[in-house]
Amino acid sequence: MAINIELARADVETSLENPPKLHYIPASIGGDGPAKVQEYFDSYTAEQEDKTLLNALRGYPLRGKPFTLPEGCKGVIFQETQKPLSADDERSFSFAGAFDRFTYWNYDKIPSKNDPLEKALNWMELAAVLHAPLSDTNVKEEMVIKNEK
Repeated sequence: MAINIELARADVETSLENPPKLHYIPASIGGDGPAKVQEYFDSYTAEQEDKTLLNALRGYPLRGKPFTLPEGCKGVIFQETQKPLSADDERSFSFAGAFDRFTYWNYDKIPSKNDPLEKALNWMELAAVLHAPLSDTNVKEEMVIKNEK
């Protein structure tokens, strides 16, 4: 099976000038058509004193908070242009938008640093630091420390 992805850097940069408003909600909804999110969801979102958000989806309470992706990271949205007939068929995805912030929602609890999503975002920053090249100053300092031992 082959996966084809159509993406141009200029499209990402243009999309980030006016990014879509995204929500990450822990739910599975059996539909893929347009939804009136502004009318039926966003207009009912209330900001609490602690800067978290409160809403509900189909009677289930939601607690949320806005997230910004780490510096240098951008999210990209792809849309499958045609559903494959079998698992072995070639799949094609085209660029549908880009983002650098979104709202993260939990059922009935405030999103925290213990949530898998926030841990993943923190890991991206940690990984960048771990894999960054050492500067000459850092190498010299390490050599001095080793020689003093």
